[in-house]
Amino acid sequence: MSQPIVRMENVDKYYGDFHVLKNINFSVNEGEIVVICGPSGSGKSTLIRCINRLEEIDSGEITVDGYNLYSKKVDINQVRAETGMVFQHFNLFPHLTILENITIAQQKVKRMSKHDANEAALKLLERVGLVHKAEGYPNELSGGQKQRVAIARTLAMKPKIILFDEPTSALDPEMIGGVLDVMRELAHENYTIICVTHEMGFAKEVCNRVIFMDEGSIIEEASPEEFFANPKTVRAQKFLQEVLTH
Repeated sequence: MSQPIVRMENVDKYYGDFHVLKNINFSVNEGEIVVICGPSGSGKSTLIRCINRLEEIDSGEITVDGYNLYSKKVDINQVRAETGMVFQHFNLFPHLTILENITIAQQKVKRMSKHDANEAALKLLERVGLVHKAEGYPNELSGGQKQRVAIARTLAMKPKIILFDEPTSALDPEMIGGVLDVMRELAHENYTIICVTHEMGFAKEVCNRVIFMDEGSIIEEASPEEFFANPKTVRAQKFLQEVLTH
C-alpha cells in the first residue's frame, strides 16, 4: 500500500468563536482521487485550503509529501510548488496574456527559461483546447475557458497533488462539461487529486473515495459505490437527495 501523501491529524480551526473544522483526521494516498462533498458552510473549502496553508489551523498537524507544514524548517513555497490549486474563481492575472499567466510561475518559481516555459505552456494549452487563445487576455474568455487555463497553469508546475476548490460552481451549466472533461483526463494520470465539488456524477465516475462533511466534521467516508448506494447517516441521505434531484 502506498504511503499517505497528505495527512491531517486532530486539526481544529476557528474563525473567531466559530469552530469551522472540528478534529479533522484524514489521509490521502499517492495517486488517489478523493472528492469532498457536503452542504454549503460545512468546512470543505476551508479544509482543502489548509492543505497548502492558504488557511492557518489552530491545532493539529498537517503533513504533505513528508513535510510537516508547521515545522519552522519547511519552505512553504516549495510545498506549494508541488501542490497545485485550482480555485472557484480562476484567479488569473487580468493584465497578462493567457500564455504569460501560465509561464509566470514556471519562470519565477521553477527558474525555467522563457523559451522552455512558453513551449511547455503551449503544449498544455493545446491539451485543454485553447492554444488559439495564447496571446489573448482573460477578459476575452468564457468562464469555462478561464478555468481550463487555470488548470493548464497548475499542470505547468508539474505538481504531485492537485487541489480543486469547487472548480465548476462559478460556471454556467453549458461550460461545466469542458472543465470536467479535462479533470477526467487528469484522473487517469498519476496525480493525487483532492476535489471539493457538488458534481456528484463526476464523483461517481472518477473518484476512489468520497468524504462527506457537515458542520465542520467528517461524517462519512466511503467508496463512491457505497456512498451513493447506501449512505449511512441521515445527513448524507438528505444531502444526496437534494443534490441528485436538482
